[in-house]
Amino acid sequence: MSLYGSNSRLPTMGQRSNSRPDLASFRHDAFAGGNGFQGDYQTGDGGGYTYTSSFSRTSMHGGGLGGQKMQRMIETAPWGDDSATIEKQIMSHNKTHSSIQRSQEVDRARDELSSKGDKYNLSMLEQEWDSLQNISHNRVSQLRELQSIIEEISRAIMWVNEREEEELVFDWGDKNIDQYIPKKQESYSRMMRDLEEKEKELNKLKVKADGLMNNHHPASDKIQAYMDTLQTQWSWLLQITKCIHVHLKENAAYSQFFKEANETYAKLQKEHETIRSKFTCDRNTPLDNLTELLKNLEKEKERIVENKRQVQSLVNKSKTIVRLKPRNPDEKSSGPTMVQALCDFKQDQKGILKGNEGILKDNSQRSKWLVTGPGGLDMLIPSVCLLIPPPNPLSIGLANKNEQYYEAIMSIWNQLYINIKSLISWQYCVKDITHINSLTLSMLSKMRPEEYRSIIKRLETHYQEFLRTSQGSELFGDEDKRTIQGHFDKAQNHYDTLIIQLPAYSELVKTEVPNQETPKPVTPKVPKVPKPQPPPASSTLSLTLLSSLQEIRRRLELAEFGLTSHLHVPMGDDSLHECSVHIQNLQTRHQDLDSIYDEYLRLREKIMKQLEGKPQDSEQAKFLRSELEIINQKLGSLQGLYSAYLQRLSALKALLQSLLRAEDIIKVHEARLTEKETTSLDLREVENYRNTLKQMKSDLEQKRDLLTAMESDLAKAVHWNGQISDSFHKCDVDLSKYSELVGQMSDRWRRIQTQIDSRVWDLEKQEKQLNHYQQSSTSMEQWINNARKRQDTLQAVKLSDIQTLMDHLNQQKALHTEIKGKKEKVEDVQKNADTCATSIKDYELQLASYSSGLETLLNIPIKRTMLQSPASVVRHEAADLQSQYIELLTRSSDYYKFLGELLKNMEELKIRNTKIELLEEELRRLKDDIDDRNKTNQTLEDALARYKLELTQTKDQLLSMEEEMRTTVMQVNATKESLDSTHSQLQDLNDQLTRIKYQLDEEKRKRRLAEERYTSQQEEYEAAVRRRQKELEELNWTKIDLEKAVKDKERELERMKILLEEEETRRRNAESDISKTSMLAHESQSQYSELLLEKNSLLSKLKLLEQDKTRCQRIEEELTRIKLTLETEVRNKQRLQDEKNSILKDFNQMKSQFELRDSQIRKCESDRDKAERERLSLKNEIERLMRELKSVEERYKNRLLMSEKEASDLALKRDALEREIQRLQQRPSSLSRQTQTDEKSMTVKGLRGEVPVTELIKSELLDETDLQKLQQGKLTSREIEDKLKSYLHGTTCIAGIYDEANDRIMPFYHAMKEGLLMRGTTLELLEAQAASGFIVDPVNNVFLTVEEAAKRSLIGKEFQNKLLSAEKAVTGYKDPATGNIISLFQAIEKDLIEKGHGIRLLEAQIASGGIIDPKESHRIDVAVAYKRGYFDEEMNEILTYEGDDTKGFFDPNTKDNLTYLQLKERCIKDSKTGLLLLPLKDKNKPQKSQESRTNVLRKRRVVIVDPDTGLEMSVREAYHRELIDYDTFLDLSEQECEWEEITIKGSDGSARLVIVDRKTGTQYDIRDCLERGIIDQRSLDEYRAGSLTLTQFADQITNRTSSTEMTIAASNVNDMVTCSSTTQATPSSPTVRKRFNSISITVSPPEMFDDQSPVAAIFDTETLEKITIPEALRRGIVDTLTAQRLLEAQACTGGIINPATGERLSLQDAVHQSIIDESMAAKLKPAQKAFVGFEDVKTKRKMSAAEAVKEMWLPYEAGHRFLEFQYLTGGLIEPGTGRRITIEEAIRKGWLDGQGAQKLQDTRNHQKNLTCPKTKLKISYKEAMDSCMVEESNGMKMMQASSISSKGISSPYNVSNPGSRSGSRAGSLAGSRSGSRRGSVDYSSNYSYSFSSSSTTYSSNAQS
Repeated sequence: MSLYGSNSRLPTMGQRSNSRPDLASFRHDAFAGGNGFQGDYQTGDGGGYTYTSSFSRTSMHGGGLGGQKMQRMIETAPWGDDSATIEKQIMSHNKTHSSIQRSQEVDRARDELSSKGDKYNLSMLEQEWDSLQNISHNRVSQLRELQSIIEEISRAIMWVNEREEEELVFDWGDKNIDQYIPKKQESYSRMMRDLEEKEKELNKLKVKADGLMNNHHPASDKIQAYMDTLQTQWSWLLQITKCIHVHLKENAAYSQFFKEANETYAKLQKEHETIRSKFTCDRNTPLDNLTELLKNLEKEKERIVENKRQVQSLVNKSKTIVRLKPRNPDEKSSGPTMVQALCDFKQDQKGILKGNEGILKDNSQRSKWLVTGPGGLDMLIPSVCLLIPPPNPLSIGLANKNEQYYEAIMSIWNQLYINIKSLISWQYCVKDITHINSLTLSMLSKMRPEEYRSIIKRLETHYQEFLRTSQGSELFGDEDKRTIQGHFDKAQNHYDTLIIQLPAYSELVKTEVPNQETPKPVTPKVPKVPKPQPPPASSTLSLTLLSSLQEIRRRLELAEFGLTSHLHVPMGDDSLHECSVHIQNLQTRHQDLDSIYDEYLRLREKIMKQLEGKPQDSEQAKFLRSELEIINQKLGSLQGLYSAYLQRLSALKALLQSLLRAEDIIKVHEARLTEKETTSLDLREVENYRNTLKQMKSDLEQKRDLLTAMESDLAKAVHWNGQISDSFHKCDVDLSKYSELVGQMSDRWRRIQTQIDSRVWDLEKQEKQLNHYQQSSTSMEQWINNARKRQDTLQAVKLSDIQTLMDHLNQQKALHTEIKGKKEKVEDVQKNADTCATSIKDYELQLASYSSGLETLLNIPIKRTMLQSPASVVRHEAADLQSQYIELLTRSSDYYKFLGELLKNMEELKIRNTKIELLEEELRRLKDDIDDRNKTNQTLEDALARYKLELTQTKDQLLSMEEEMRTTVMQVNATKESLDSTHSQLQDLNDQLTRIKYQLDEEKRKRRLAEERYTSQQEEYEAAVRRRQKELEELNWTKIDLEKAVKDKERELERMKILLEEEETRRRNAESDISKTSMLAHESQSQYSELLLEKNSLLSKLKLLEQDKTRCQRIEEELTRIKLTLETEVRNKQRLQDEKNSILKDFNQMKSQFELRDSQIRKCESDRDKAERERLSLKNEIERLMRELKSVEERYKNRLLMSEKEASDLALKRDALEREIQRLQQRPSSLSRQTQTDEKSMTVKGLRGEVPVTELIKSELLDETDLQKLQQGKLTSREIEDKLKSYLHGTTCIAGIYDEANDRIMPFYHAMKEGLLMRGTTLELLEAQAASGFIVDPVNNVFLTVEEAAKRSLIGKEFQNKLLSAEKAVTGYKDPATGNIISLFQAIEKDLIEKGHGIRLLEAQIASGGIIDPKESHRIDVAVAYKRGYFDEEMNEILTYEGDDTKGFFDPNTKDNLTYLQLKERCIKDSKTGLLLLPLKDKNKPQKSQESRTNVLRKRRVVIVDPDTGLEMSVREAYHRELIDYDTFLDLSEQECEWEEITIKGSDGSARLVIVDRKTGTQYDIRDCLERGIIDQRSLDEYRAGSLTLTQFADQITNRTSSTEMTIAASNVNDMVTCSSTTQATPSSPTVRKRFNSISITVSPPEMFDDQSPVAAIFDTETLEKITIPEALRRGIVDTLTAQRLLEAQACTGGIINPATGERLSLQDAVHQSIIDESMAAKLKPAQKAFVGFEDVKTKRKMSAAEAVKEMWLPYEAGHRFLEFQYLTGGLIEPGTGRRITIEEAIRKGWLDGQGAQKLQDTRNHQKNLTCPKTKLKISYKEAMDSCMVEESNGMKMMQASSISSKGISSPYNVSNPGSRSGSRAGSLAGSRSGSRRGSVDYSSNYSYSFSSSSTTYSSNAQS
């Protein structure tokens, strides 16, 4: 919804939301005057006007001054601000319009002018009045249009306001958050759908408003103001939707966090109770129970530790949770509450931008908060626009509480563990003490020395263990420990006493044995020890010696314990100190050994002295000697151990010292390397740092011997540790860890060296680039400063005259040309800057990568202090330089244009001054003329008085003539009486009488005529006199008007003179101002505009004066004419009497003749019309007969040609038979020679020429047997032609159509002309004929070439070029590279013909006999075509595939897509000619409807033809070749659709009919459409009956449910981050490109990220969202199988990926976090086992996926798929460890064999088990990974998805209406359909598209 954007103009209407103070009131000042007019007229109720029309004589002249005034008032009338005001204006104007139409003044003026015969003024009056009526009518129409558009916009604004108010009052607090979040999410989705629908209406409304404004509606400013208001409101609502999206996300996270935190707390409470209740013990607890408790406690710890991750996750999440409680006004906060703006907001002159923070001062109102924004300004901001950002003390406190609770539970566990361990050790101690206390001398005497020594040693061990475990135990206090110590001492003393007494007891027992009698069979008794008597001196000495031996033994054991005890040297900073302490302890033990040895020597000497007088075999001697020997051996072994232990510790100490020294050096260098986070823009600093790096490298080389020493010390430590016997403790310091540490040190050393080398090389490169950039930038900056100074100098020059201005203009032109010439250098500087910035960014990335690596390796945070990158500085400098240049260029261009305009204005001003002077002269001349006319008028008045006097005299003369006539009559009567009285004179006067009678009659007639003429003349005279009197009156009025006008003109001239003087003064002032400064140019321009207006006003006034002058001339001419007319009347007065009768007679005669002639004319015209109609009818009939005659001639000519051809064929046959007979009659030798000769020269007739027999043999159409028969004369050429007819001529293609309705055979083109076939179908069938050899005339059974067919009108000119192209499939295509003739398949391979088109032609060839060899002019088999390169297996597979996508021909009867062969099977054979004819069913006959259609497919494709090369290509190919622009690409792509009808049957037997657009995935359930009223039952019945095609039926549905043209950019902005793509990031829809404007997407090199991570998420290119794969499945942009495969790839390589965090999760956790559902988790369990391992039931060993496949634990297909996923993401996975292994290692382990390994490594042949969600094509997982986008922040792969396919093979004739959308084509005619890859489309209009690289041309030719 990018139609409307933000705008600073914020007018609105009606009641406005209180949340927007900047929109709170409507700006009526924008509408106050209505187009800037502020009239002084009287306004009516509606803000209109009232006008009373009155016309006087003045309104009848001069073009209707009253009408002009009325017209001006209408034109300047105001326009209402709202619908009610406009309605009042309409009512007011309707009254005015009615008064104009019924104006009596106009009628009177019209009648008066008509009666006067003043045609000129009458015409002017009619024109003016017509113009006034048109203006009035237009005013009404414009008011109606304005009212309509304002009402629509107002309704839209009210709708937007209602939605806004709903959202502004919503409470986003924490109350009932769990309830309102799902409801709000649903309402948000509903609102977004409503916005989409509303946007369609707004688009239409905008088009309507733009149309009014483009047509220059007088109230365009008001329409624009309303549209601006709507635009602002709409933009504001979109901003609110973005805020709502953020609130929904954050509040959902808030709710989820507290839910999880509370659940975790409850779980911890349960664990606490379990530990407290289950693990209780005391001193009375048996030992076995204690041991069992200890095991259970350790297991419990594992369960407790499982909560650690959840607790830590909550702690991390708690820091990102927003605060919701402060949104409640009742919640009081002790400190200031910070808020953050979610969008830009402005109030008056104050504003806050998105991301800015402020302080919340008052939130008592729910909808708006008082906030102190940036700069300390207070403003009211809608609460929905504000977010209270983290940290949230509640969430942090709760998370810390959980963490503390967890730590407390762990403390309890530790205490319980200590208690139980101490009880166990105490039990063992008590047990040992009891046992020792129970010992007696008799018991000891029966034991071996090793046995009773182990007893005391075990006691000591258990006692030491008790002392260690009782530390911190709650069950044993200090008193208890002292008690146990006392018991221990007593037991030890008891043991010592027994040991001392043991030798004496043994002697006593031996002496008593001989004296004893034979023992009786009674139970033996233990001899009692006699009570000790006072011992003798020797006995006392023996006891002392035994006690000393025991003491030495104890000391030796302590020394041995000290030497051989567990030695632990922890790794860390104190390792060296610990090692030194151990060495000191070892030396102390050695000193103890020395003292023990000295004591041993003294004691041995004493014992030996005592034993000198005693027998050697006495028990005492043996005992003492054995004790001495044991002590001696023990001392020797301990001395050896001391040496080995000392060497071991010394070697370890040396190793630690070496590690410390190496680590110190490494840390120093690493610290120096991490000091720099970027480079410098100072070349000296760069050089210095480069020298420093070189010095660091030199220092490292000098100290490299430290690495050797460290490795040597490690080897020594390993050696000496191995010298110690296995029976003794070795040093438990993990030497493997020290080995790893040494390796780590070596690796860090090498990384430092590598880093130094890399930085030195990068800095050398940067130094060169930076030097080049700085030089070019500095020079350009200096030039810009110089050019700016020159520009300032030029603008400071004062311009006084035109010549100076022209010189100045030339200088400015030269400077402007120089500035424009520097554009390339500025661009070079920009490129250099980009190069430097890129290099610096790469260098910074390298430094950051090294620092991050150190952070990860050492787990030590490295402080980063870089605030701004030099790359940003460089880019900023380049941008500043570019902006300076653009500013300079703009300034120069503007000033250059200004000077040009100024020069033009000064020249026009000079010309205008000259014209003004001329006008003044003309005015003076006109004034003189007016004076002369006044004098002339006076003369005319005198002449008029004379004319009146003459008229009076003429009247007197006429009276005298009448008197004479009466006298004559009296004389005649007297004569008659005298004749009667004088009868005698009758005969004499007979002749005279007759003559007199005749004269009398004649005189009577003349008198009657004279009387009539006199009467008429008298009337005419009187009328003329009246007319002249009126004219004189009018002249007087005109004179008065002229005098008034002259006075007005004189006053106007005086005013004009004053204005001219003022104008001259202003002009001089303006010129002086211009010369003073150029800064007043705009003022001069405005003055010049005013002067132009005044000039136009003067010119209009002068034109009025000229009109007055012309009018005066006409009046003067009229007066002259009147004078001449009066004189003529006086001269003709005598003639009037004589001509009166003749005139009447002539008039009557002429009248009768006119009536006769008029009737004759009417009769002639009717006869002419009738004749014309008959002529046209005859002409049409003649043309029809001529056409029929021509057709008959052609038919008979064709028949004659056929007859002649047949005759010639018969003659040839006869000749051939004769030759064969002669050949048979000849001898065998001559027969052989003749046959060989004929073989070389024999040919047969092919498609376009003769084919040699040898060529047929090469083509494997004839074999050696045929050749032998030919040589022997047993086989003729005719027989060869008959045998190879299918190869030489082919089988019959479809020749024409059979019209069942009219029982006739017609060619395809004629059928199309009569409307029986559609254009696309006709072209397909004709192309199939041309590609098969010939165009067929089915009527005459004639086969013709395309040229011949065009001459015979079998095809039209519109098809000729395409058919000639198809005919090249027979004659061959010309290779533009080599000039050779190539076949159709080779032309397809070389892109000379569009693939889909070529495939259809190939199919027609194969269906009509085989592939045509264009060189040899015959057909060949597929195998031969393979050899000759005319065909291949891939093309054969395409043509043999029977899917809908390969059906390229159309059955006009059933509307089915068929192959050509299938279409031939539906044809009938003509019984006369044998030709195949396609029957056209009679539609009037009832057709049997097909009740069940399972799968019907209709498609629409678009093809583009390159006008330069003639190549055909798809829409996408044309777009990539830049033949069409992006908008055209989107429009044509959306016209492509693939409609499919699917019948779905349910388990209950019910059937459901669904139509699907397979390109977009859009589905329509027919039953649902019926219920919703989208279609009616009649349309469905028509479709089922076949009257409607699938495409037409789908169009009816999509026209009523078409989706909006524009989508809403309501993407998840937080989830959408800057992305990088390994492929080109080009949007597939206009909705996508506009959406991308709001998101930053950068294309980064793929090596920046891990290219082996699995596909983690789906990127929806329509909504611009990163979504999970299940979400994409729910949206329908990813199919189920593809979603499952993508999730399997995640599960088998480490776990389900959470796209929000990048965290890998188990299936259980993924279900818990709602990423996948339970059903999907069940499907993914095998994939998860492929990662964790399959457990062998027998051995319990974890098996890998490869092993599981071999052991049949995993199906082969699924296992191989999992192995492909693992291999593509880094290698096969070893269960348990998760380690990736290579293919070679897998082979060594026996997981894979060679074939399986090769199959995995061949990624091109991996299974294509995915459907690309963008292109809808089948792809492999490797292709999916390669096409993914990569998110820079975490390297996460995102697969692009769209509901509209971006791929497909187009048909060359499938061009739909340019105005249609995808899947919707309004007005599709019956029979139209869309072809498949090899299909086409039928429609009634022929739209052809011609594209060139520079322009796009659409041409539409209507079908005749």
